[in-house]
Amino acid sequence: MRRLFTIVCLLTAFCTLASSGNAAIWKSTEYYCQVNLPDGSYVLPWYAMVPANEGGVLTGARRQDYGAMVYLGVVDVNDKPHFVLDQKSIEELDKSFFGRGLGFLNTTQQITEHGLNGYRLFGRHRFNGRSYAMVVDMFFYHGLVYQVAGLSQSYDNALQDVDVRSFMNSFYVLP
Repeated sequence: MRRLFTIVCLLTAFCTLASSGNAAIWKSTEYYCQVNLPDGSYVLPWYAMVPANEGGVLTGARRQDYGAMVYLGVVDVNDKPHFVLDQKSIEELDKSFFGRGLGFLNTTQQITEHGLNGYRLFGRHRFNGRSYAMVVDMFFYHGLVYQVAGLSQSYDNALQDVDVRSFMNSFYVLP
């Protein structure tokens, strides 16, 4: 009986850990978007980051050890009625990620994710004295440029980090 009780307790604990989701849904009706923020596990927890300023960052999360970070930001371009997201506008927008002293841009490629056309930027980024591989997806919709970014210290390509990749793939623009 005692052994059965131990097995039941272990199975219950395992099922509880296995069934707990590893993402928290963040949704904004003001900015017409949603994304799943990783919240990790007991072993490797993630923490939600509160934007330091009102500079367009909506939400984000980081690993406890700062080994990886993800965030979602927007740039309001409603005041530019003829705005087009293209190579020229990307050069202006990427300065906040790959500008002087922040890092450098390796490649830019066109992408289509969840029915939205956009651009994916790969490069390196410096934050708090650490070097990260960085990926940024940019999409234009509703007069906003959505910037979905992931950083990882563990990989040369940030999309190789499972949590970063799942965050990037979870971004949706709401109708």
